[in-house]
Amino acid sequence: MTPVAFASGQLDAFLATAASTGERGLPAFPADLPDPLRLGSYRITAAEAARIGERVRQVGFAVVDVAEEPTEQHLTLLAARLGLGDPFVPPIYRRPGTVAVAHSGVSTLTATADGIAHPAVSAGGQGLHVDGLLQPIGTVRTSVLLCAQPAAKGGVSTLFNATAAFWHLAGADPQAAETLMGSAVLTRTANVNGSTDRAAGPAFAVVDGQLLTRYSRDGNDTWTAAPGRDAALERALDAMEALAEPGSPFAARLTLAAGHGLIFANSRLCHGRTPYQDDPTAPRRMLRGLFTQDAA
Repeated sequence: MTPVAFASGQLDAFLATAASTGERGLPAFPADLPDPLRLGSYRITAAEAARIGERVRQVGFAVVDVAEEPTEQHLTLLAARLGLGDPFVPPIYRRPGTVAVAHSGVSTLTATADGIAHPAVSAGGQGLHVDGLLQPIGTVRTSVLLCAQPAAKGGVSTLFNATAAFWHLAGADPQAAETLMGSAVLTRTANVNGSTDRAAGPAFAVVDGQLLTRYSRDGNDTWTAAPGRDAALERALDAMEALAEPGSPFAARLTLAAGHGLIFANSRLCHGRTPYQDDPTAPRRMLRGLFTQDAA
């Protein structure tokens, strides 16, 4: 993957090229989000895999519904049938700590009894982010989340169609949009498993002809404008924050029930979660896998 480096004034050229080739990425979310795809099992057929892959390509995500409590093996089987390959485990999750990854490459996410503050293992809310925060933009192409047990209250998944919102911003304020493609505009800092590693890079970049994102607003993001571009960056961040608000055509909220699975384009959408309350006898439990391939 080779991100295209953008200097001042090059956004117009890219927009013209995108218009001529038709590569505009995802559209805004549809007004009525599609219903979950009902599946007989996680051992999906080729036709079911094609339907899921097409929905991810067209909408950015797909929700599936299987009447069976998911396991790690179910997640890896579903991923294999979707052509995603083996789960990718970022280096920070290979360290011992609060968020563990099984030998299969699948994480089990549930609130810990000691109240660990990290959102992945707490009942607190989680701001918008992409998975694989320290990896180069576009490394984690697809994320899969299977709901084994929903929260008693709350825990709504939030999605932000960041690449579609970027196109909207580029049309309204191209100078602001261009700042988000700066080579070191966004620094992400890890706060899990004892890591404070950092990675700087663009919030949006063109990789192999596709517009991809690592846009994040979850408290682990630091934004730095190029010299003389502070006002443009501030306009960009304000605009993107407004476009991510509920009611925007670029924002969606989903409540995952037991047996629901969320498959989404991690390199084009951002995601988060609202706070939740657990039933102590049946705490919220999610299975997560990260993948470097797009759904087939």
